[in-house]
Amino acid sequence: MSTGTTSLYGTGLDFSSVFPRLSRPQATVFIGTIAIGLIFIGRFAFNLVDAITTFVSLIVVTTTPWMVVMMIGYFVRRGWYAPEAMQVFNRGQRGGLYWFRGGWNLQGTSAWLLSAALALLMVNMPGHFVGWLGRWAGDVDLSLLAALVLPALLYPALLYLAPEPRAVFGPQGPRAVPAADTAVAPVVDRTEPRVGAARVEPARR
Repeated sequence: MSTGTTSLYGTGLDFSSVFPRLSRPQATVFIGTIAIGLIFIGRFAFNLVDAITTFVSLIVVTTTPWMVVMMIGYFVRRGWYAPEAMQVFNRGQRGGLYWFRGGWNLQGTSAWLLSAALALLMVNMPGHFVGWLGRWAGDVDLSLLAALVLPALLYPALLYLAPEPRAVFGPQGPRAVPAADTAVAPVVDRTEPRVGAARVEPARR
């Protein structure tokens, strides 16, 4: 109960960021209600300990590729980010440095989803969860290793095949990956009609 209470604040804050129409209290109550329901279902309908063990293991395998993608993104950007441009979605706008294609970074998202899916298929937890490829190495669970290695290979490869706009890398430019001189969509309110992308030149020293 104490751990869940401290975690609920951050969860409600994150959920209200993803769905700006909900206030922070509304988002927290919504998520809290779902959490209470899942707790009762897990306690009375399933073996809660086994369910939590399996759930935590699958969450680790699923989130690890995303953390690898984020670390590679930090490395190739030399730690440079534009904080104001990160809040476009929360302000009910679209466009900007990190809007990419319709609000999605296809390179990072594709690397994460594909790596997470393959890693989940390699999970080998007898009695809990065994993926289709879980027996590939006998009794050895390779899921976490796959979750670390696959995105480390896929994301840089995708950045080479489809370089990101030069403007997102900041004044010093990218590190170890190419960049494209492509246009960056201007920041506009979502209620405004869509307009053609305007070219944004990267800052220079």
